Amino acid sequence: MKYKNMLVCALLCVVSLWSHAQINLQPKYGGQTKNAAQLAADADFLAGMDKMFDNDRAKAAEEVAARGWTLYRRGQQDDAMRRFNQAWLLNPENGSALWGMAAMEMSKERIASGRALFEEAARTMSQDIDFQADYARNKAELSESESDLEAVWLEFARIHAKAPNHTLNLQNWAISYFAVERYREAWEKILLAEKTPRARELDPRFIKALSDKMPRP
Repeated sequence: MKYKNMLVCALLCVVSLWSHAQINLQPKYGGQTKNAAQLAADADFLAGMDKMFDNDRAKAAEEVAARGWTLYRRGQQDDAMRRFNQAWLLNPENGSALWGMAAMEMSKERIASGRALFEEAARTMSQDIDFQADYARNKAELSESESDLEAVWLEFARIHAKAPNHTLNLQNWAISYFAVERYREAWEKILLAEKTPRARELDPRFIKALSDKMPRP
């Protein structure tokens, strides 16, 4: 297993052969045409992964996308995007990679691109509760009216019905209420979230901001 992990890491580094072009820092390589050296690097990468994963590119893509998420959570966004792109290269329908690209685009306020990637990821990730919660959060952030938010609140409620202990869904729900100054409803969700097993993941900065607006009930 250790040897396999070393091989995977080595193959992931193949990208350095053409990283100066920076297209690997854009979702789906920016949709640009690659030159001969870049195509050769891709071919070497794919051949190596095919050998390691017995030609199961879907499985290989899941592993590479998971590495991307680990890097993303560490704040290593450039390396994360490289992994998401490689996962997409292995399997263009890999929802985890598309979701990662979407999250990164949204964080950089590239709204149109992020929204399109979320919609594409939803085709295969619609049953993933974590994805649902994150997608609902982004819909809330992009809502232009309280009527838009009402639809998102229903979505948060549906997620909660399926996963009542999903901490971040409850926090995202609370944040959406906070945005329209409905502080009591926001506190209701936070109080529920504080009883969940992963309550330590709640953002203390948000709870402080909410406390500044309305004392804890």
